[in-house]
Amino acid sequence: MGRKVRAPAMSPSKKKPGDKPPSELFPALARLLGSANADAFVQRCWEREALHVRPSPAYPAERPLVSLREIDAVLTKHPHRHPDLQLVDSARTLDAEDYANAVNTVDMPRAMKLFAGGSTFILNRLDEHCPAVHALCSALETELGILVQANMYLTPAGAQGFPIHYDNHDVIVVQCEGRKDWRLYGAPRVLPMRGERFEREKHLPGERTQQLVLAPGEALYVPRGLMHEAVASGDGCSLHVTLGLHAVRWSEVIIEALAEHAVEDLDLRRGLPLGALVGKVPEEVLLAGVRARVDRLVEALRWEKVRERVVSHFVDEHRERLEGLLLDVTAEANGATVYAPREGLMVTRSVEGDKCNLSVNGRETRWPDYTHDTLGEVFSRSRFTLGDLGDDLDDKGKGTLVRRLILEGAVRIVRD
Repeated sequence: MGRKVRAPAMSPSKKKPGDKPPSELFPALARLLGSANADAFVQRCWEREALHVRPSPAYPAERPLVSLREIDAVLTKHPHRHPDLQLVDSARTLDAEDYANAVNTVDMPRAMKLFAGGSTFILNRLDEHCPAVHALCSALETELGILVQANMYLTPAGAQGFPIHYDNHDVIVVQCEGRKDWRLYGAPRVLPMRGERFEREKHLPGERTQQLVLAPGEALYVPRGLMHEAVASGDGCSLHVTLGLHAVRWSEVIIEALAEHAVEDLDLRRGLPLGALVGKVPEEVLLAGVRARVDRLVEALRWEKVRERVVSHFVDEHRERLEGLLLDVTAEANGATVYAPREGLMVTRSVEGDKCNLSVNGRETRWPDYTHDTLGEVFSRSRFTLGDLGDDLDDKGKGTLVRRLILEGAVRIVRD
């Protein structure tokens, strides 16, 4: 890359994240819920209480997140397999063989008859079929730092898919068409763990705490563990998208930290004393041994190593927005071409010796150290041309840099 030399410039001061309200820290969340509701969601409701949003600013009734026509195309143009597509009914038990063949491919006419008779369609990973849903999930993942999965629920009028239950992950429901009557109850199990499934005989609902009707263009946040049920109301069917918010728990971080440290600590790799499990070692000796090791573990834990593992897992699962990548790679570009960073990017960069380390959605690349500020210009702008990228590189160097970023899936060509 061709380099230009210039005197270093002072970096402008920036606000710390804590100085900004949640609606500024999380713009995609604010677009979905509205600024005031986003602030309330983060500061008061997250993992604590339900939040009814009316209307959802990003997806009003006249232009929903997804339409019934789009769902018709998703269901009928391509084959689906159980359990990616399934039917549920609170009034009866449905098995895969009721609507799928021997290799679990859904027989759509049979499935549609069940739907017409009161059963609910559930399509998991709707984001893999609808660009707008994919874009929303990607944006929320990028700014919230949690995995987001979108499922579709299509319920005929007057029907109910599930009886009263709770989920083991938080959800934001976006009502797209029709209306749904939601009833919320007390939580018998506050903030259940990831693998802790609802058991009807064990988990009984508390008193009903709220009843509301979700209309098109409205949204509802339900924290995990909160018991709820929903019935399609009105004359038509109800279509909503549920955004599952899969947060990393503190318990999972601590388990990762223990696993990381156990590899290095010889004493933690030792076995219990012989006879410990058959009463031949005093209980107080075993308790003292546990306490001593836990105390030493607390002192030895290193957040930076745990963070690397937790973030790495998140990045591996994070969905990217790569629409148009083939067109960008094969396009002819010039000095007037307008570029933009791709949506849903997670980018970090740092200088180490004479190299700049750049990470884009988990893909690590190394660049000359003098490209650090130019790369910063790229990712700080919503749109740019080569002329906007400062004076550290000459035009040929800027073109080479941007071309490489296109191939990394980090930059796209603006065509609108």
